[in-house]
Amino acid sequence: MKAVGSVVVVVIVLALAPAAARANTRICVSVRQKSWYRQAAPPVLPPPPSPPGAPAMGPAPAADAGKPAVPLPPEAKPPERPAANHHEIDPTLYLKRMLEYEVTHEPGFSAVDDGCEQRLTVELYPLEEGWTVFGRYSGTEREEKVDRALLDEFAELAQRLAFSLLRNRPITSTITRENVLRSDSETDLRTIDGTGHLLFGMGTEVRMARLPTAQGQMDPVVTENRILTPVSVRLGYRRKLRAWGLDAFSRVTLGTENTGVHKNDMGGHVDYTWSGLLGLHFLHYTDAPGVNSFYFGGGASFEVAVFGAIRPVDQRTLDTRDALVGGGLNLDLLAGYEFLRASSVHFYGQLEVDAPTYLIKTDNQSGAINTYMPGALAEIGIIF
Repeated sequence: MKAVGSVVVVVIVLALAPAAARANTRICVSVRQKSWYRQAAPPVLPPPPSPPGAPAMGPAPAADAGKPAVPLPPEAKPPERPAANHHEIDPTLYLKRMLEYEVTHEPGFSAVDDGCEQRLTVELYPLEEGWTVFGRYSGTEREEKVDRALLDEFAELAQRLAFSLLRNRPITSTITRENVLRSDSETDLRTIDGTGHLLFGMGTEVRMARLPTAQGQMDPVVTENRILTPVSVRLGYRRKLRAWGLDAFSRVTLGTENTGVHKNDMGGHVDYTWSGLLGLHFLHYTDAPGVNSFYFGGGASFEVAVFGAIRPVDQRTLDTRDALVGGGLNLDLLAGYEFLRASSVHFYGQLEVDAPTYLIKTDNQSGAINTYMPGALAEIGIIF
């Protein structure tokens, strides 16, 4: 019984082996070298002049049938071809064999010479150095292209091309650390040139802050909500690229309110003095080619703000105030309008909202601040 069982197993294995072999998709691989270079027409030479006294040369008479051809003189014989280099690699044969290897080692596929179910066709178009390669697989109707490949890259090229076409994936997704081609990294990108402009603007801000505030000459200060209205001056560079823009700028704001020291003998009153910031904004134009266009955008700026705290009367010297300094990163939203943009010198108006990501928290012997200070800016300016 054991012998009978063994025979049955052997018969089943032998019966299934051809079926397993037939389960592979049989693929014929072909590689052809083509050309896209223009063929030059052969030059047309004028007939040689006739010697003096000789009759004019007409068309050459047809050779008599069966008459042996006159041999060319030795100097007119075509040059002999150089001996063939038997060690020179044929790129089509080399790449074909590499592809056959990769197809056969891809599960579910087999490279064959005849009886094929599908075809994998590769065309090589020569360049000054290397080839542009087009590959197409009939099973998925997928075609892939490699801009330039050299002979020493054909092993990696075959691996990626076979996997890409058989598995219906872009060849760019088949890159590994071991099969990178030169064309994957040696890409010469063309860029779109934008226009650069200097920017100068002036405006006014509205800022909210809780600051120590004098209540009278002899009374202690009380922390109150105050509205500050400093003026601002901006200098920057605006780069425009079609519908997009980039602002890199600096801005100085100057406080417009300053309480007299004689109104706060006990000291501690704080006024906003000035601030400076550096920022970067991204813009999008609603009508990029238009003479006039709205735009909107956002960005961030780093700000340092300086406040002045009044000293108590018994501590005053030549300096009656002490500086309090704070700062951090602001997140900005903005909207604006550019007009007369057909001229190299044009103008803009802009509204901006600044939201600090920090609290100004600082103190010294004359006063203390612990406040959040958002703001809004209205500005007009010139772009040139």
